[in-house]
Amino acid sequence: MNISQGTWDVIFWVIRYVAVALFLAYLANVYVKRKNIRTDIKGRVLEWRVETYKTIHRWVMCFQSVMAAPSQYEEHYRKLLSPTKFKIGYQGMEYVSFFDTPERLLQFSVDFNRMMNKEEVLMDYPLKHQLDGFRYWMDDVLRFYGAFVKAEYDKRWNFDEMTIRKHCDLVCRVLGIALQKDVHYFYDKIDEMLRDRLRNIKLSGVYSESRRSKMKKKVVEYCENIMDKEADGCYVRMVEWFYNHILFGYYGSRSQLHKNRLGVMNIFLLVHFEELFVTEPDRMKNHAEFMRLASDYHDCYCKYLMR
Repeated sequence: MNISQGTWDVIFWVIRYVAVALFLAYLANVYVKRKNIRTDIKGRVLEWRVETYKTIHRWVMCFQSVMAAPSQYEEHYRKLLSPTKFKIGYQGMEYVSFFDTPERLLQFSVDFNRMMNKEEVLMDYPLKHQLDGFRYWMDDVLRFYGAFVKAEYDKRWNFDEMTIRKHCDLVCRVLGIALQKDVHYFYDKIDEMLRDRLRNIKLSGVYSESRRSKMKKKVVEYCENIMDKEADGCYVRMVEWFYNHILFGYYGSRSQLHKNRLGVMNIFLLVHFEELFVTEPDRMKNHAEFMRLASDYHDCYCKYLMR
């Protein structure tokens, strides 16, 4: 190429020192920019997540809004709960405000599900898992209570609208008293998790989840896929047991709602026939007659529960 040795030395010197230095500087600049952009995005996501935690925490605080039963009704509520094994505890004849009327109970569930659908994309999985446990519990409360309401409207009982309304309001409040321990548990767990996240704000881990969370998430999805197939068999029952007792332990096995389903049924039964207890006490004291009426009501209730 008719280029002298000295010229080649200069060219290689430039490549070795200047060009390489410029290339490394370019890579460093690109890397730093990318890192800054990533950090900025993480910061934005963290801000959104903190706002989500604040929103959830404001919602959870309504668990502390309790209503005391009027003193003239306390003894009535106590008699309805006395045949059951519900642990009333220190709160006495109090219930969370959303159990005050059927409308408030239903609206609370609708608002909660709407909030979950809106905010769950920014929740970390452990918090979402705990909130899902409460959502499943709330769905079951509405399922049991909804079957009671439908059974009250069944034409075989010939109840007027005022009697049905009275029964529905009464059961809603008594359920609120009976299930107060469950509500306290969910409040304590969710409040503790939210306070920890709001006190200890960390930029790291905004995108990533722990290995334990990822594994738990996959196990939950697997169990739900198995149970959704609606197949019967020993393996499916084992999966259901694991799902209810291990993955969602308090919702599925240790909650007052599921431990005392018989107690829930007793409350429904006593409220349904409370007028007969007053107007026809001798008839209700007849064991055979009472069992016949209870069996008729149970069949009616189960018909609506299975729908």
